[in-house]
Amino acid sequence: MEERKSISKNVVATISALVLAATVTGGGIAWFTMQNRPQAIAPNTVNPSNPATIDPAQVQTPTATPIPTPPSSVDTPTVPDQTPTAGIKTTKSTTPSFAKNTDTVKIWRLDDDGKKTFLVSQDRPNPDTSSTASSPDARVKSSLSTLIASAGKPEGKLTSTIPVGTKLLSAKVMADGIHVDLSKEFTQGYGATSMIGRLGQVVYTATTQNPTAPVWITVEGKKLEVLGDVGVEVRQPVTRESYNRDFPITPSTTNP
Repeated sequence: MEERKSISKNVVATISALVLAATVTGGGIAWFTMQNRPQAIAPNTVNPSNPATIDPAQVQTPTATPIPTPPSSVDTPTVPDQTPTAGIKTTKSTTPSFAKNTDTVKIWRLDDDGKKTFLVSQDRPNPDTSSTASSPDARVKSSLSTLIASAGKPEGKLTSTIPVGTKLLSAKVMADGIHVDLSKEFTQGYGATSMIGRLGQVVYTATTQNPTAPVWITVEGKKLEVLGDVGVEVRQPVTRESYNRDFPITPSTTNP
């Protein structure tokens, strides 16, 4: 009987110990579970009474990168001329340019205002109506022939001191100037003014188409050095510039 009681006590003690151990163990597990479970994350809320502010100075404005634009026009490459030129020659004309109007010629006559004698230009019909009337030689010949034909035929105050009967023997445009050959009647007469006047008429009329051209004057093939009995010296070639410098008769300021 005593032995059975002793066993019962031992059993009770053992069961109590097991219960205590289970309780302790269960409590530890529950604590551990509570400590390691995920925590709920509180939502990020904004307090209306204290809203967040942004400093504009600290905000960087993005920089726009410009997009290159194509050129407005594209240069078109130059294509060399492929036109064949074999057998074709071009030359630059060295012949002086003459007026296209061949209907008239210009001559120079004399005018006197009572104090001074002037050279005055006149337009006259061209006596040459041939197909070659526009050539340099033909233009000079026509002008000088018309001038000589006007001798002894005054028109108002306009006169000529070229003697009647003077003939134009030749007139040519050459590389060194204009060559004029006159008959011996050209040297006849008297008075320095008459001699100087006729010389100016020939020089200005011969150079109508080329005012800077030099003029070479011969009388029946001989170089003219002294004109008339008064001894007017003629230094050749004669140009408009040298004539104006050496002699008192000058072109009128109101005529070309």
